[in-house]
Amino acid sequence: MRLQIAGFIVEVNCDERLVGQMPNYLPFIASETEQGDVLCRIDVGCTLPDETTVPDIVQYIDGKELSIWLRSGYCGVSLKFHNGAFLYRLRADRNWTYIQTDWVPGNPDSLWVLNDFIMIAFIYSAAFHHTVLVHASSVVVSGEGCAFVGPSGVGKSTHSRLWLQYIPGAWLLNDDQPVLRYMPDGRVCIYGSPWSGKTPCYENAKARLRRLYFMKQASSNRLLPLDGVQVFQKLMVATSLIGRDTFSFSAISETLAKIAGVVCGYMLENRPEREAALLSYEVFVED
Repeated sequence: MRLQIAGFIVEVNCDERLVGQMPNYLPFIASETEQGDVLCRIDVGCTLPDETTVPDIVQYIDGKELSIWLRSGYCGVSLKFHNGAFLYRLRADRNWTYIQTDWVPGNPDSLWVLNDFIMIAFIYSAAFHHTVLVHASSVVVSGEGCAFVGPSGVGKSTHSRLWLQYIPGAWLLNDDQPVLRYMPDGRVCIYGSPWSGKTPCYENAKARLRRLYFMKQASSNRLLPLDGVQVFQKLMVATSLIGRDTFSFSAISETLAKIAGVVCGYMLENRPEREAALLSYEVFVED
């Protein structure tokens, strides 16, 4: 199975028919002749050695236990659903170009695990190619995009819906995990991804990133321009990364600094109403 995500090719040596059970990947299927840099290869059904040391990081996310081992020659990951009988493991080289996993189809939750492993592989292999995954909702108007950034529950999706309702020609690119890519010519592009949270929006499309809005609920609507350092700091909080992994962290930090240097960012204090959407759109169309 070959996937094209943010202009890169991700190779997964599993039966492409599985994608029929994972509809979020259907728009991203790439043919064997599809052009693009191969970001990483994921081999499934591998025999992996047991980790004999305590993990460096343990996280509990959405009913799953994620453990991470950071070693000089590799990164190890294990994933287990709470009350689940199966433990799934992954091991990657330090550049995340070649990934092995003991994942096999047919076990309970196995498709969810494959989805998570593909996302993890993309995040950390893309980190070395000036590309990051951010927690945001993204809208495109006339070929240019913006991202509403912030933690869950802050109103990102609501503000996107307001744009779709009140801004002519607006369409939703992604509602949870769009991709930002700093291009060789100095532009920043925003891409749809196979990961869009609770909203089934899986657009294999891109736009030039014009504005970043960092969301804050408030009793009135106000836009506050941010300088590059502030944009960098706020993007760092919203970006998927392993904070204790200095290797990938350095690459991601460099990319975020480049993005913060060329894309205008604003703190958007807002109420969930038409006036807030019109206010943010006003600066979107400014030169």
